[in-house]
Amino acid sequence: MSKMRRIRKARFALPSLVTLGSVFCSFFSMSLVVRAMSLAGNDRIDMLFWAAIAIIGSIVFDLFDGKVARWTHTSTKFGMELDSLADGVSFGVAPAVLLYGFALCNAGIFGIIACFLYICGALLRLARFNIEAPDEGVQTYFKGIPSPGGAAGIASIVLAAISINFTTFSPFELKTLGVAAIFLGILMVSNVWYKTLKGKKTKADIGIVLAGIAFFGVMCFVENPAIAFFLLFCYFVMWGMLLTVYINLKRGPRSSRRRKSMIDMRAVSNDSDESAKSDESAKSDESAKSDESAKSDESAKSDESSKSDGSIPSDKQVQAVTTLDGLPMLNEDGSEVKGDKKD
Repeated sequence: MSKMRRIRKARFALPSLVTLGSVFCSFFSMSLVVRAMSLAGNDRIDMLFWAAIAIIGSIVFDLFDGKVARWTHTSTKFGMELDSLADGVSFGVAPAVLLYGFALCNAGIFGIIACFLYICGALLRLARFNIEAPDEGVQTYFKGIPSPGGAAGIASIVLAAISINFTTFSPFELKTLGVAAIFLGILMVSNVWYKTLKGKKTKADIGIVLAGIAFFGVMCFVENPAIAFFLLFCYFVMWGMLLTVYINLKRGPRSSRRRKSMIDMRAVSNDSDESAKSDESAKSDESAKSDESAKSDESAKSDESSKSDGSIPSDKQVQAVTTLDGLPMLNEDGSEVKGDKKD
């Protein structure tokens, strides 16, 4: 029994261990960047290369922690909070440190601001995801590129630059890298739609995924895996932008959507007013019927009480007053005495 209990506890700890594996990879990446800052030449480039690979390792762990939780039926609120905090470190801080150590440390204050804005975008993206995530069901769309996607963009830039020996930068090239970091931060908090590939998949979704995989394979053969990975990331970004354009064209202009929503709200308010009026009229009819029934019951009760008492009103019917012998009583002038009947 104790063994089964231990197995159960280990099963609940498994998703959290996978999440912490993502944190370890990101921390390992940052430690390599710190070591690379004190080196030069090929040793520095090798450290930065493995730092970028460690970021990809964080992405792989993040892809599997949720799946492990669903496979083992151990999804908990604690695991969700831990995953959100881990993503902030793995896909917010670590990629910014990588890009800063690779190139933007030579851009002065602009490089610091660019990396900081990227971190802000990642943290805001995670906070918005926690609010907008449904309690039940499957989320089929993301609003803004996911934070692992932003980290993949930073890692792909570093790996592609190292693969073509692009390791020294002019001031313009440094500004271009800083703008790219800011663009990724903005893209994470934007309203660009991205498909999650969860739930029901259409033929178009499967076709787009297969086209991306085929494109990645061809580019690996033509160029090298680092360039192929960078182009695959660009393909993913463009897919989301084109999907957003398609959704907005299908939904129509924002002014017409707003007008339609106002018309729907007015229709709903009119329906609620009519239902309220019908409820009030029904209540008034019921109260009138209850009052009438109450009045009829009171009149019936009064008639029954009058019949049961047998009393005769003195102003309508006056009977002759008789003596104990049954003979009428006479006044002094000889007339009968009139009055109420007495026992």
